[in-house]
Amino acid sequence: TVVGFFGLKNLVLEDETENWINKTETQKAHEEIFEDLFGNQDAVAVLVQAENVFEPEILSVIERLSSRLENEVPFADEVTSLTRLSVSMGTEDGIQIVNPFEEGIPGNGKSLSIMTEEEKTLLEEKRAFVMSRESLVNNIVSDDQKETWVILSLLPFSKENEREEMYSVGKAAINVVESEEFKSSKYTLKGTGMSYTETEEQEVVSKETSARVASGFLVMLLCLVIFVRSLRGVIVPIIATIGGIGSVLGYSAHFGFQGEATLVTLPILLGMALSVGYAVHYINGFRNEIREVQSRKEASIQALKTTGWPILFTVITTMASFVSFMGVGINSLKWVGGISSCIVFAVYLYTVILLPILFSYGKNVTKAESEKQIQKEEKKKQSLRKTDLLYTRFGEWVIKNRLAIVIVSAVVTVVSFVGLLKLTVNMDYVSMMGKRIPYVARILSITETKLGNQYSYDMMIEYSDEDAFKNPEAMLSLDNFAKDLGNLRSTKISGNKARVSSVCEIVKEMNRTLNSDLENFYTIPEDDEYLAQLLFLYEISGGENLSNYISDDYTTARVHVEMSGYDANKIAADKRDALDLAEKYFPGAKASCIGTAISMAEMNQVLVNGELKSVFGSFAIILVILIIAFSSIRAGLIAMLPNITPVLLVGGIMGICKFPLDMLTMTIMPMVLGIAVDDTIHFTNHVKYEFELTHNYHEAIINSFVKIARSMLATTIILCAMFFMYMFSPIAMLSKVGLLAIVGLASALVADYTLTPALLYMIKPIGKEKQENANGDF
Repeated sequence: TVVGFFGLKNLVLEDETENWINKTETQKAHEEIFEDLFGNQDAVAVLVQAENVFEPEILSVIERLSSRLENEVPFADEVTSLTRLSVSMGTEDGIQIVNPFEEGIPGNGKSLSIMTEEEKTLLEEKRAFVMSRESLVNNIVSDDQKETWVILSLLPFSKENEREEMYSVGKAAINVVESEEFKSSKYTLKGTGMSYTETEEQEVVSKETSARVASGFLVMLLCLVIFVRSLRGVIVPIIATIGGIGSVLGYSAHFGFQGEATLVTLPILLGMALSVGYAVHYINGFRNEIREVQSRKEASIQALKTTGWPILFTVITTMASFVSFMGVGINSLKWVGGISSCIVFAVYLYTVILLPILFSYGKNVTKAESEKQIQKEEKKKQSLRKTDLLYTRFGEWVIKNRLAIVIVSAVVTVVSFVGLLKLTVNMDYVSMMGKRIPYVARILSITETKLGNQYSYDMMIEYSDEDAFKNPEAMLSLDNFAKDLGNLRSTKISGNKARVSSVCEIVKEMNRTLNSDLENFYTIPEDDEYLAQLLFLYEISGGENLSNYISDDYTTARVHVEMSGYDANKIAADKRDALDLAEKYFPGAKASCIGTAISMAEMNQVLVNGELKSVFGSFAIILVILIIAFSSIRAGLIAMLPNITPVLLVGGIMGICKFPLDMLTMTIMPMVLGIAVDDTIHFTNHVKYEFELTHNYHEAIINSFVKIARSMLATTIILCAMFFMYMFSPIAMLSKVGLLAIVGLASALVADYTLTPALLYMIKPIGKEKQENANGDF
């Protein structure tokens, strides 16, 4: 335990999208080429919204924001904003790349009301000049002039410390954007970019993890006090929880496993809940034994004999549900599956080792004390007789209405299956995190603006010949390719303009500039020498944007596509169409599609396949365990049937309520199956035990209700109470997991209270009933 705890200081918990995406070696190679040619894919972007972004006061804010971002944010490269543009302008000598506000903002940031007419005229000229450039309108500034971007491009991060460097960028950028200097009722600043939002997400997830674990621990203490009512019984589960969870996480750190921040609360809360459940079963067993044998040591041993095996089987079935995650093929789920399985087993070991040791110490119970305790228990039993009578009547009702119960269960199963068919898969970041989180609400508000978007991708076209894109045919193909990408399903449209950018906008802007700014010259020139001259002029005139879209040797071009939203099916279809278009326009060239949104969309099928593997894997493993546990194929199958309905019910509710299958909700169905089967094992095992005594199914089932139904209810309440803590989380996928887990576990208890005894009575899988003769023999 000590060695394990020393590893906790090296535990790394990250929330990396990359862990959820399976990329081929080819995809990774394309991304490395892309970053080598075009730099860091990440940037810090701030959307400025005002009544008129060309007002001197707003322009002054934009310039001050640009300067601070450039000076204070690590890995800052250069800023693109209204006050820092590179725009082509015709001169007597040919062409010049200018910044309209290079000589300052007219009026030096004064209010329009106190500006001179000369200053107003100069400002209007600059505004008209910027708005005349088609490549800028609805890209850098909206056509209604109410929105504009301040974009800080970043230098590449190192591969070794990419996450730390990204967070350093995000923290610095957030400090600038949210500083007192930029708080005003005249404008709003909305930051975005991977570094920016990932830093905010890390803070949210860190707070949520602490809150869920702390609240779960309080619930665990409350459950122990209510259900155990013993100082030793409270102390040991706490030690088991802390020791089991801490040791497993510590040893995982020793072995270099990186944890998943979003999912780490799942194994922790599960470990807490199960430690209480295991303790309740053992302590109840100990109390029964101490009355019989009076010796604490002997009672400790006997309690472990009677409760050890049933608990162990429930441990194995729970572990089986999480082990099934290992075959899904998603790194984060592999981690949570492995860690959860280990924590379940570790908590079990700590409990079954420490409880007998601790309970064996102390004074033995004398015969008088034992009788006194029995009398005390008798009084207690008298107070519980009403409850026993209630369970007896309920058991009688179940047996009497067994056929109706089976029919209703079948109907619920069928309806749930129909709902399951409506289940969708969605790895949408905004949907998973939820609008209740402030920064997610801000991202969503950005996507609803003319300029904003959350998702984008890049098409990279590679030729083997140098200067390939100095050929007018290749450049014209690139322009037509970009136009066709603008017509795809998920491409964002702003002011009737597709948000697709490439080097073609620069070329067409240059061509127009050299031809008296006439609109009909906003085209790709057809003469190769003239095209080469345009590109050369742009470079020597100080143009800095060319390298963003084309390689220095003109062999590789990039087309950037912004998307209107996240729809995995549309995005996957767009990728296929984009690659088909690339093959059409660039025969002989290599085409690749790069972007996190594209990779996430392609994970949909992986999630579906993973869910099927996980559910069927859990089902197969647990079925084998049940058959072994009950030494009967029929008994194992019957014990499995009541656990199918709750799993399908969870899936059906997800489909009907339109809860998509995502990285976290996909864990629910296998987990519910693994945990729910615990009560089935306890109930069926007890019916088997009672049947061996009575050889009568009716009596065995009624006795089992009286003796074990309360503990089944207690363990379910404990588990539901733990998952109830998730429902207070503002993170959408956590609150959904809490709701679905409670529904699944509660419905599993209902099934074990009704369907399990009904099937046992109808099918009689344990053996044939026998009549007792006059001698008391069967």
